[in-house]
Amino acid sequence: MVAPPTAGVAARDKTRVRTLDGIRGICAMAVVFTHVAFATFVLSSAAGPPREGIWSILAAGQLSIGPFFIMSGLFLYKPFVRRAFLGTAKPDLGRFFVRRGARLLPAFWLMTAFCLLVLNLDALQGVWDVLRPFLLLHIYDFHYYAGLDVAWTVPAETQFYLALPVLAWFIHRLGRGVDDPARKARRMLVPLGVLVVLQFAWTAYVHSAYEAWPPQYFWPFGITGLFAIGMAMAIWSVLAEVSPGSEPAFWRLAVRRPHLFWLGALVAYAINCAQPFGVPGTADWQTTPAALVRDAMLLSFSFLLMVPLVVPGAASRFMEVTLGNGVMRYLGRISYGIYLWHFPMMYLRFGSGSIFGETVPVQMLLGKFGFWALVIPVALSTIAVASVSYWVLERPVIRLADRWAAARKAKEAAARPVAPAAEEPLRQEERSPAAI
Repeated sequence: MVAPPTAGVAARDKTRVRTLDGIRGICAMAVVFTHVAFATFVLSSAAGPPREGIWSILAAGQLSIGPFFIMSGLFLYKPFVRRAFLGTAKPDLGRFFVRRGARLLPAFWLMTAFCLLVLNLDALQGVWDVLRPFLLLHIYDFHYYAGLDVAWTVPAETQFYLALPVLAWFIHRLGRGVDDPARKARRMLVPLGVLVVLQFAWTAYVHSAYEAWPPQYFWPFGITGLFAIGMAMAIWSVLAEVSPGSEPAFWRLAVRRPHLFWLGALVAYAINCAQPFGVPGTADWQTTPAALVRDAMLLSFSFLLMVPLVVPGAASRFMEVTLGNGVMRYLGRISYGIYLWHFPMMYLRFGSGSIFGETVPVQMLLGKFGFWALVIPVALSTIAVASVSYWVLERPVIRLADRWAAARKAKEAAARPVAPAAEEPLRQEERSPAAI
Protein backbone atom coordinates (compact mmCIF):
# COMPACT_ATOMS: atom_id res chain seq x y z
CA MET A 1 0.00 0.00 0.00
CA VAL A 2 1.40 3.39 -1.01
CA ALA A 3 1.41 6.06 1.67
CA PRO A 4 -0.45 9.27 0.83
CA PRO A 5 1.82 12.01 -0.53
CA THR A 6 1.33 14.19 2.54
CA ALA A 7 2.48 11.61 5.06
CA GLY A 8 6.15 12.55 4.94
CA VAL A 9 5.33 16.24 5.04
CA ALA A 10 3.19 15.92 8.13
CA ALA A 11 5.95 14.12 9.97
CA ARG A 12 8.85 16.41 9.07
CA ASP A 13 8.61 18.72 12.09
CA LYS A 14 8.61 15.74 14.47
CA THR A 15 11.98 14.48 13.27
CA ARG A 16 14.12 17.60 13.55
CA VAL A 17 17.41 17.28 15.41
CA ARG A 18 17.31 19.83 18.21
CA THR A 19 21.02 20.49 18.49
CA LEU A 20 21.41 21.00 14.74
CA ASP A 21 18.61 23.55 14.74
CA GLY A 22 20.33 25.23 17.66
CA ILE A 23 23.75 25.44 16.01
CA ARG A 24 22.11 26.95 12.95
CA GLY A 25 20.53 29.59 15.17
CA ILE A 26 23.75 30.45 16.99
CA CYS A 27 25.76 30.64 13.78
CA ALA A 28 23.15 32.80 12.06
CA MET A 29 23.14 35.29 14.92
CA ALA A 30 26.96 35.20 14.96
CA VAL A 31 26.87 36.32 11.33
CA VAL A 32 24.71 39.30 12.35
CA PHE A 33 27.00 40.06 15.28
CA THR A 34 30.06 39.92 13.03
CA HIS A 35 28.76 42.23 10.34
CA VAL A 36 27.40 44.72 12.85
CA ALA A 37 30.79 44.73 14.56
CA PHE A 38 32.46 45.31 11.19
CA ALA A 39 30.16 48.27 10.60
CA THR A 40 31.12 49.99 13.87
CA PHE A 41 34.88 50.25 13.41
CA VAL A 42 37.27 51.67 10.83
CA LEU A 43 37.84 49.58 7.72
CA SER A 44 41.63 49.76 7.69
CA SER A 45 44.25 49.78 10.43
CA ALA A 46 45.90 52.65 8.52
CA ALA A 47 42.99 54.87 9.60
CA GLY A 48 43.74 54.39 13.30
CA PRO A 49 42.57 52.18 16.17
CA PRO A 50 39.20 50.49 15.59
CA ARG A 51 36.18 51.95 17.31
CA GLU A 52 34.23 49.58 19.52
CA GLY A 53 37.40 47.50 19.26
CA ILE A 54 36.45 44.67 21.60
CA TRP A 55 33.43 43.74 19.49
CA SER A 56 35.35 43.77 16.25
CA ILE A 57 38.06 41.61 17.83
CA LEU A 58 35.52 39.11 19.15
CA ALA A 59 33.63 38.97 15.85
CA ALA A 60 33.89 35.46 14.46
CA GLY A 61 34.42 36.60 10.89
CA GLN A 62 33.88 33.78 8.44
CA LEU A 63 33.98 31.14 11.18
CA SER A 64 30.24 31.34 11.74
CA ILE A 65 29.37 30.35 8.15
CA GLY A 66 31.55 27.23 8.14
CA PRO A 67 29.12 24.87 9.94
CA PHE A 68 26.40 25.63 7.39
CA PHE A 69 28.54 24.43 4.50
CA ILE A 70 29.62 21.36 6.46
CA MET A 71 25.97 20.48 7.12
CA SER A 72 25.19 20.82 3.42
CA GLY A 73 28.05 18.51 2.49
CA LEU A 74 27.11 15.96 5.15
CA PHE A 75 23.36 15.68 4.80
CA LEU A 76 23.07 16.09 1.04
CA TYR A 77 25.87 13.66 0.23
CA LYS A 78 24.81 11.00 2.74
CA PRO A 79 22.10 9.37 0.55
CA PHE A 80 24.69 8.98 -2.22
CA VAL A 81 27.10 7.36 0.25
CA ARG A 82 24.43 4.94 1.44
CA ARG A 83 23.94 3.83 -2.13
CA ALA A 84 27.69 3.23 -2.49
CA PHE A 85 27.92 1.17 0.71
CA LEU A 86 24.47 -0.37 1.09
CA GLY A 87 23.10 -0.52 -2.44
CA THR A 88 20.03 1.57 -1.58
CA ALA A 89 18.03 3.15 -4.36
CA LYS A 90 19.75 5.83 -6.39
CA PRO A 91 18.73 9.31 -5.18
CA ASP A 92 16.18 10.82 -7.54
CA LEU A 93 17.95 13.85 -9.00
CA GLY A 94 14.69 15.46 -10.06
CA ARG A 95 13.38 15.46 -6.50
CA PHE A 96 16.83 16.47 -5.24
CA PHE A 97 17.03 19.59 -7.40
CA VAL A 98 13.42 20.59 -6.81
CA ARG A 99 13.85 20.38 -3.05
CA ARG A 100 17.12 22.26 -3.12
CA GLY A 101 15.73 24.97 -5.37
CA ALA A 102 12.66 25.36 -3.16
CA ARG A 103 14.88 25.68 -0.10
CA LEU A 104 17.25 28.27 -1.53
CA LEU A 105 15.79 30.37 -4.31
CA PRO A 106 12.35 31.80 -3.43
CA ALA A 107 13.55 33.51 -0.23
CA PHE A 108 16.66 34.79 -2.00
CA TRP A 109 14.62 36.13 -4.90
CA LEU A 110 12.25 37.92 -2.50
CA MET A 111 15.16 39.57 -0.69
CA THR A 112 16.77 40.50 -4.02
CA ALA A 113 13.55 42.10 -5.29
CA PHE A 114 13.30 44.13 -2.07
CA CYS A 115 16.90 45.33 -2.35
CA LEU A 116 16.55 46.30 -6.00
CA LEU A 117 13.34 48.26 -5.44
CA VAL A 118 14.11 49.85 -2.09
CA LEU A 119 17.88 50.24 -1.99
CA ASN A 120 19.17 50.16 -5.58
CA LEU A 121 16.43 51.50 -7.85
CA ASP A 122 18.28 54.68 -8.78
CA ALA A 123 21.40 52.70 -9.74
CA LEU A 124 19.76 50.23 -12.15
CA GLN A 125 20.84 50.97 -15.72
CA GLY A 126 19.06 48.26 -17.68
CA VAL A 127 17.46 44.82 -17.75
CA TRP A 128 20.75 43.04 -17.11
CA ASP A 129 21.23 44.94 -13.84
CA VAL A 130 17.91 43.44 -12.73
CA LEU A 131 18.43 39.92 -14.04
CA ARG A 132 22.05 39.49 -12.92
CA PRO A 133 21.38 38.81 -9.20
CA PHE A 134 18.27 36.73 -9.88
CA LEU A 135 20.43 34.46 -12.07
CA LEU A 136 23.08 34.29 -9.31
CA LEU A 137 25.70 35.82 -11.59
CA HIS A 138 26.49 38.92 -9.57
CA ILE A 139 29.67 37.40 -8.15
CA TYR A 140 31.04 36.55 -11.62
CA ASP A 141 29.89 39.51 -13.70
CA PHE A 142 30.62 41.48 -10.57
CA HIS A 143 28.26 44.30 -9.68
CA TYR A 144 27.65 46.02 -6.36
CA TYR A 145 24.10 45.89 -5.00
CA ALA A 146 23.31 47.42 -1.62
CA GLY A 147 21.92 44.72 0.67
CA LEU A 148 23.43 41.84 -1.31
CA ASP A 149 26.87 42.41 0.18
CA VAL A 150 27.18 38.89 1.61
CA ALA A 151 24.91 37.09 -0.85
CA TRP A 152 27.93 35.45 -2.51
CA THR A 153 27.22 32.30 -0.51
CA VAL A 154 23.91 31.65 -2.29
CA PRO A 155 25.55 31.11 -5.70
CA ALA A 156 28.25 29.05 -3.99
CA GLU A 157 25.67 26.81 -2.32
CA THR A 158 23.70 26.46 -5.55
CA GLN A 159 26.80 25.44 -7.47
CA PHE A 160 27.54 22.79 -4.85
CA TYR A 161 24.05 21.39 -5.40
CA LEU A 162 24.73 21.18 -9.15
CA ALA A 163 28.18 19.65 -8.69
CA LEU A 164 27.27 17.11 -6.01
CA PRO A 165 25.87 14.35 -8.27
CA VAL A 166 28.95 14.62 -10.51
CA LEU A 167 31.30 14.55 -7.52
CA ALA A 168 29.43 11.56 -6.08
CA TRP A 169 29.69 9.66 -9.38
CA PHE A 170 33.44 10.27 -9.59
CA ILE A 171 34.13 9.47 -5.93
CA HIS A 172 32.12 6.28 -6.02
CA ARG A 173 33.97 5.03 -9.10
CA LEU A 174 37.14 5.13 -7.02
CA GLY A 175 35.54 2.88 -4.42
CA ARG A 176 33.84 0.54 -6.86
CA GLY A 177 34.89 -3.10 -6.62
CA VAL A 178 36.29 -2.76 -3.10
CA ASP A 179 34.44 -5.04 -0.68
CA ASP A 180 36.12 -3.98 2.56
CA PRO A 181 34.17 -0.93 3.87
CA ALA A 182 37.21 0.68 5.49
CA ARG A 183 39.28 0.45 2.30
CA LYS A 184 36.36 1.73 0.24
CA ALA A 185 36.00 4.70 2.58
CA ARG A 186 39.71 5.53 2.38
CA ARG A 187 39.56 5.57 -1.41
CA MET A 188 36.49 7.80 -1.41
CA LEU A 189 38.17 10.26 0.95
CA VAL A 190 41.07 10.97 -1.43
CA PRO A 191 39.19 13.40 -3.74
CA LEU A 192 37.82 15.19 -0.68
CA GLY A 193 41.36 15.78 0.52
CA VAL A 194 42.06 17.35 -2.87
CA LEU A 195 39.12 19.74 -2.34
CA VAL A 196 40.60 20.82 1.00
CA VAL A 197 43.93 21.51 -0.69
CA LEU A 198 42.08 23.41 -3.43
CA GLN A 199 40.60 25.79 -0.86
CA PHE A 200 44.05 26.64 0.53
CA ALA A 201 45.52 26.96 -2.97
CA TRP A 202 42.74 29.31 -4.09
CA THR A 203 43.14 31.45 -0.97
CA ALA A 204 46.89 31.71 -1.55
CA TYR A 205 46.34 32.65 -5.19
CA VAL A 206 43.70 35.30 -4.52
CA HIS A 207 45.59 36.97 -1.70
CA SER A 208 48.90 37.01 -3.56
CA ALA A 209 47.57 38.07 -6.99
CA TYR A 210 44.90 40.63 -6.08
CA GLU A 211 44.31 43.55 -3.77
CA ALA A 212 41.29 44.89 -1.89
CA TRP A 213 38.53 42.27 -2.07
CA PRO A 214 38.46 41.20 -5.72
CA PRO A 215 35.42 39.32 -7.08
CA GLN A 216 37.51 36.13 -7.14
CA TYR A 217 37.54 36.18 -3.35
CA PHE A 218 33.83 35.26 -3.41
CA TRP A 219 34.06 32.38 -5.88
CA PRO A 220 33.17 28.95 -4.47
CA PHE A 221 36.72 27.58 -4.71
CA GLY A 222 37.41 29.39 -1.45
CA ILE A 223 35.06 27.11 0.51
CA THR A 224 35.50 23.72 -1.19
CA GLY A 225 37.25 22.40 1.92
CA LEU A 226 34.16 23.01 4.05
CA PHE A 227 31.93 21.05 1.69
CA ALA A 228 34.59 18.32 1.57
CA ILE A 229 34.69 18.01 5.37
CA GLY A 230 30.92 17.60 5.43
CA MET A 231 31.10 14.95 2.70
CA ALA A 232 33.84 13.15 4.62
CA MET A 233 31.59 13.14 7.69
CA ALA A 234 28.90 11.49 5.55
CA ILE A 235 31.35 8.73 4.60
CA TRP A 236 32.46 8.18 8.20
CA SER A 237 28.85 8.17 9.38
CA VAL A 238 27.78 5.46 6.94
CA LEU A 239 31.00 3.52 7.60
CA ALA A 240 30.11 3.46 11.31
CA GLU A 241 26.70 2.02 10.39
CA VAL A 242 27.90 -0.75 8.06
CA SER A 243 31.16 -1.66 9.83
CA PRO A 244 31.17 -0.67 13.50
CA GLY A 245 34.69 -0.17 14.76
CA SER A 246 36.06 0.81 11.33
CA GLU A 247 35.28 4.50 11.77
CA PRO A 248 38.21 6.80 12.66
CA ALA A 249 39.33 6.98 16.28
CA PHE A 250 38.12 10.57 16.72
CA TRP A 251 34.58 9.35 15.91
CA ARG A 252 34.67 7.10 18.96
CA LEU A 253 36.47 9.74 21.05
CA ALA A 254 33.59 12.15 20.41
CA VAL A 255 31.23 9.82 22.26
CA ARG A 256 33.50 9.69 25.31
CA ARG A 257 34.80 13.28 25.30
CA PRO A 258 32.48 15.53 23.29
CA HIS A 259 33.55 18.67 25.16
CA LEU A 260 37.14 18.08 24.06
CA PHE A 261 36.10 18.95 20.52
CA TRP A 262 34.32 22.12 21.57
CA LEU A 263 37.40 23.10 23.56
CA GLY A 264 39.43 22.69 20.39
CA ALA A 265 36.89 24.82 18.51
CA LEU A 266 37.28 27.51 21.18
CA VAL A 267 41.06 27.49 20.68
CA ALA A 268 40.60 27.90 16.92
CA TYR A 269 38.20 30.78 17.56
CA ALA A 270 40.71 32.47 19.87
CA ILE A 271 43.49 32.16 17.31
CA ASN A 272 41.17 33.62 14.68
CA CYS A 273 40.42 36.59 16.97
CA ALA A 274 44.15 37.22 17.40
CA GLN A 275 44.60 37.33 13.60
CA PRO A 276 48.18 36.03 13.33
CA PHE A 277 50.09 37.99 10.66
CA GLY A 278 47.30 40.60 10.72
CA VAL A 279 45.87 43.37 12.89
CA PRO A 280 43.11 42.27 15.32
CA GLY A 281 39.86 44.18 15.14
CA THR A 282 40.22 45.42 11.57
CA ALA A 283 39.03 44.30 8.15
CA ASP A 284 42.33 44.80 6.37
CA TRP A 285 42.85 42.90 3.15
CA GLN A 286 44.94 40.09 4.53
CA THR A 287 48.40 39.01 3.55
CA THR A 288 48.73 35.50 2.16
CA PRO A 289 50.05 34.01 5.45
CA ALA A 290 47.24 35.67 7.43
CA ALA A 291 44.62 34.41 4.97
CA LEU A 292 45.97 30.85 5.11
CA VAL A 293 45.87 30.90 8.91
CA ARG A 294 42.30 32.17 8.72
CA ASP A 295 41.37 29.29 6.40
CA ALA A 296 43.01 26.79 8.74
CA MET A 297 41.05 28.18 11.68
CA LEU A 298 37.83 28.22 9.64
CA LEU A 299 38.17 24.55 8.74
CA SER A 300 39.35 23.54 12.22
CA PHE A 301 36.67 25.47 14.08
CA SER A 302 33.85 24.22 11.86
CA PHE A 303 35.01 20.60 12.00
CA LEU A 304 35.55 20.54 15.77
CA LEU A 305 32.26 22.29 16.46
CA MET A 306 30.24 19.88 14.33
CA VAL A 307 31.77 16.50 15.23
CA PRO A 308 29.94 16.01 18.58
CA LEU A 309 26.69 17.11 16.95
CA VAL A 310 26.74 14.55 14.13
CA VAL A 311 28.29 11.52 15.85
CA PRO A 312 25.41 9.46 17.33
CA GLY A 313 25.44 9.58 21.12
CA ALA A 314 28.14 12.25 21.34
CA ALA A 315 26.15 15.38 22.21
CA SER A 316 26.30 16.13 25.93
CA ARG A 317 23.67 17.48 28.29
CA PHE A 318 25.40 20.87 28.09
CA MET A 319 25.08 20.85 24.32
CA GLU A 320 21.45 19.84 24.52
CA VAL A 321 20.68 22.71 26.91
CA THR A 322 22.62 25.38 25.03
CA LEU A 323 21.48 24.36 21.54
CA GLY A 324 18.23 22.48 22.08
CA ASN A 325 16.31 25.20 23.90
CA GLY A 326 13.30 26.77 22.24
CA VAL A 327 14.94 30.10 21.42
CA MET A 328 17.95 28.63 19.64
CA ARG A 329 15.83 26.08 17.82
CA TYR A 330 13.50 28.77 16.53
CA LEU A 331 16.39 30.94 15.39
CA GLY A 332 17.73 27.85 13.63
CA ARG A 333 14.50 27.38 11.74
CA ILE A 334 14.57 30.94 10.44
CA SER A 335 18.37 31.03 10.08
CA TYR A 336 18.33 31.34 6.29
CA GLY A 337 16.12 34.40 6.52
CA ILE A 338 18.37 35.86 9.22
CA TYR A 339 21.33 35.46 6.93
CA LEU A 340 19.55 36.98 3.94
CA TRP A 341 17.92 39.95 5.62
CA HIS A 342 20.42 41.32 8.13
CA PHE A 343 22.32 43.41 5.59
CA PRO A 344 19.20 45.04 4.09
CA MET A 345 18.08 45.87 7.63
CA MET A 346 21.51 47.38 8.29
CA TYR A 347 21.19 49.62 5.23
CA LEU A 348 17.77 50.77 6.40
CA ARG A 349 19.21 51.61 9.80
CA PHE A 350 22.03 53.54 8.13
CA GLY A 351 19.50 55.40 5.97
CA SER A 352 21.36 54.39 2.83
CA GLY A 353 19.41 53.40 -0.26
CA SER A 354 17.39 54.80 -3.12
CA ILE A 355 14.37 55.46 -0.89
CA PHE A 356 16.61 57.77 1.14
CA GLY A 357 17.84 59.59 -1.95
CA GLU A 358 21.30 58.05 -2.15
CA THR A 359 22.84 54.61 -1.94
CA VAL A 360 26.14 54.64 -0.08
CA PRO A 361 28.18 51.40 0.22
CA VAL A 362 28.41 50.15 3.76
CA GLN A 363 32.19 50.61 3.72
CA MET A 364 31.59 54.36 3.60
CA LEU A 365 29.30 54.27 6.63
CA LEU A 366 31.54 52.57 9.16
CA GLY A 367 31.45 54.18 12.57
CA LYS A 368 28.14 55.98 12.04
CA PHE A 369 26.64 54.04 14.95
CA GLY A 370 28.09 52.38 18.02
CA PHE A 371 27.79 48.62 18.39
CA TRP A 372 24.73 48.47 20.63
CA ALA A 373 22.94 51.27 18.78
CA LEU A 374 23.23 49.20 15.62
CA VAL A 375 23.04 45.59 16.76
CA ILE A 376 19.77 45.85 18.71
CA PRO A 377 17.54 47.34 15.95
CA VAL A 378 19.23 45.27 13.22
CA ALA A 379 18.88 42.00 15.14
CA LEU A 380 15.24 42.60 16.13
CA SER A 381 14.14 43.75 12.67
CA THR A 382 16.03 40.89 11.00
CA ILE A 383 14.39 38.25 13.23
CA ALA A 384 10.97 39.78 12.53
CA VAL A 385 11.42 39.83 8.75
CA ALA A 386 13.03 36.38 8.74
CA SER A 387 10.05 35.02 10.68
CA VAL A 388 7.62 36.37 8.09
CA SER A 389 9.80 34.97 5.30
CA TYR A 390 9.88 31.53 6.92
CA TRP A 391 6.19 31.17 7.76
CA VAL A 392 4.71 32.93 4.73
CA LEU A 393 7.13 31.88 1.98
CA GLU A 394 9.88 29.39 2.83
CA ARG A 395 7.90 26.80 4.78
CA PRO A 396 4.90 26.67 2.38
CA VAL A 397 7.19 26.39 -0.65
CA ILE A 398 9.25 23.62 0.94
CA ARG A 399 6.10 21.71 1.89
CA LEU A 400 4.76 22.14 -1.63
CA ALA A 401 8.02 20.74 -3.04
CA ASP A 402 7.86 17.80 -0.62
CA ARG A 403 4.28 17.04 -1.61
CA TRP A 404 5.25 17.11 -5.26
CA ALA A 405 8.20 14.81 -4.59
CA ALA A 406 6.08 12.39 -2.53
CA ALA A 407 3.37 12.30 -5.19
CA ARG A 408 5.93 11.64 -7.91
CA LYS A 409 7.51 8.85 -5.90
CA ALA A 410 4.13 7.28 -5.18
CA LYS A 411 3.19 7.43 -8.87
CA GLU A 412 6.46 5.80 -9.89
CA ALA A 413 6.04 3.07 -7.27
CA ALA A 414 2.48 2.34 -8.38
CA ALA A 415 3.60 1.98 -12.00
CA ARG A 416 6.17 -0.71 -11.19
CA PRO A 417 4.97 -4.33 -11.41
CA VAL A 418 7.15 -5.34 -8.46
CA ALA A 419 8.04 -2.92 -5.73
CA PRO A 420 11.82 -2.47 -5.44
CA ALA A 421 13.73 -2.10 -2.21
CA ALA A 422 12.62 1.14 -0.66
CA GLU A 423 15.05 3.98 -0.51
CA GLU A 424 15.92 4.75 3.09
CA PRO A 425 13.84 7.74 4.20
CA LEU A 426 15.83 10.83 4.98
CA ARG A 427 15.74 12.42 8.39
CA GLN A 428 14.48 15.97 8.57
CA GLU A 429 17.93 17.52 8.70
CA GLU A 430 18.93 15.57 5.59
CA ARG A 431 15.89 16.68 3.62
CA SER A 432 16.16 20.34 4.39
CA PRO A 433 19.46 21.52 5.83
CA ALA A 434 19.56 25.24 6.50
CA ALA A 435 21.40 26.67 3.54
CA ILE A 436 23.19 29.95 4.11
